[in-house]
Amino acid sequence: MKKLLILLLVIVSIAPLSASEGEKYTLPDLIKAMEAGNADLLKAGENIAKAALDTKDAKGAYTPTIDLLVSGTYMANPSLGNVTINPDEIKIGDNNLSDMVGLIGDSGLLPPEYSGVIEGLLDDPITVPMNMGNNRIQGQITLTQPIFTWGKLSNAVKLFEKVESLRSMERSDKENQLIAELRSRLDALYYINEIFPLLDEIEKKADNLISIAESAEEAGVMLSEDVLDAQIQKQQASISRKELEIQYDSVLEALRTLVGIDDLEAEDIIYTPDESLADKVLSYGKDSLSQMATDPSRLPLLMLSGMEDVQKYTKKIAKGGIYGKPDLALQVAASYGGTIKSSGWDDNWGLNITLALSTTLWDGGKKMNDIKRAESDIISASIDYENAVRTIAESVNTAYNQAELSKEKLSFAEMKRDADSLKAEREKTSLSLGSSSQSDVLQKEMQVLQDEIEIVSEKITLSQSVNTLLYLTAMDASRMPVITDGMAE
Repeated sequence: MKKLLILLLVIVSIAPLSASEGEKYTLPDLIKAMEAGNADLLKAGENIAKAALDTKDAKGAYTPTIDLLVSGTYMANPSLGNVTINPDEIKIGDNNLSDMVGLIGDSGLLPPEYSGVIEGLLDDPITVPMNMGNNRIQGQITLTQPIFTWGKLSNAVKLFEKVESLRSMERSDKENQLIAELRSRLDALYYINEIFPLLDEIEKKADNLISIAESAEEAGVMLSEDVLDAQIQKQQASISRKELEIQYDSVLEALRTLVGIDDLEAEDIIYTPDESLADKVLSYGKDSLSQMATDPSRLPLLMLSGMEDVQKYTKKIAKGGIYGKPDLALQVAASYGGTIKSSGWDDNWGLNITLALSTTLWDGGKKMNDIKRAESDIISASIDYENAVRTIAESVNTAYNQAELSKEKLSFAEMKRDADSLKAEREKTSLSLGSSSQSDVLQKEMQVLQDEIEIVSEKITLSQSVNTLLYLTAMDASRMPVITDGMAE
């Protein structure tokens, strides 16, 4: 029994907890989760890894290429067999072999009994065995080393190093963009949760208003139109709730996708919007914010200027391959081959050293067109940069104006709420004095709740504009300046 209890304790201690079991997330926690689980960031990381491999491939072109070929062959019927030669066809110098033998016999250098034997041998064809054997093994190793390529290799390395750097910038910029989106959606989720209780109060008061209107209608004090108006107000509140629920689900699902936590719920998040952030950001002024956003050191602009550099390297590579510019390379090839025979091993080997020049003299103008295309891409990259500067400045201007408008709307909505609150209090006083009705009080209180909803909704709009400015200007929200007398310190 004791062993069983120990086993259960071990199982419980190692069991993982999910978000639904009480794990809470602050903004830094969610950013860490996003870095580890966001699909866009993971894909950007893979792009960096592939770019690094491309750089290694480009640098690898500096080193020699070594190829090895080994083959084994079995020949059931070798192509070369015995070769038959007519002795009259064999020549030693300008004389046939048979003539030479005759001269030797006539010279008396050989005993008479041997002369006849040798002359008899030369009367028959001579058979020479030329058997290749059935088994043959061959091998060759080739080393190729580029020596001079007119800068094509060095520029290719620079090009891929630049692309690798751009991939890293792309990931950093994407992360900044997602952090701004994360803040914006967290703000929206927080404020939406503030609206739900307000709608609950409106629906409750609408029910009371309908009940009062129906009773008054039965008593002949109110018209049926008054009942219908009360029902319409209740229906409007129901529609607003439905729209809010759809928006809530959309924001929550977007948050789950952003941070990569599939079971994330609003209750798991510890977050409160910084409502002073808008004043801190807007205190810089539109012109300063625009200058910050269009600074050449900003990641989006750095990436675009980097793309222009990539096209310049592409042009250099194309010019290095123009007609009449030969590449110089060294090639060393060592070969070995052999035949397995019953009598042993018959082998041979070879070594070739080659210094080669290779160039294209004409290909219909394709190489010239490659240079012109690269020049066109350089111009396009420069145009993209200028367009991006204008687009960013326009985005800053739009976000700034929208934020200023939202602040004006907030100020107006708060004034209206305060005024409607005073009217509601005055209506309550009138009710206590008998000069007003409960339905009039409910109408005034419902208007105050509508004002509160308008204020909270406008805060969502303001948050979106401020977070857009934070991303465009690359300002860190945690290090905003202190506001004194409306100016940033």
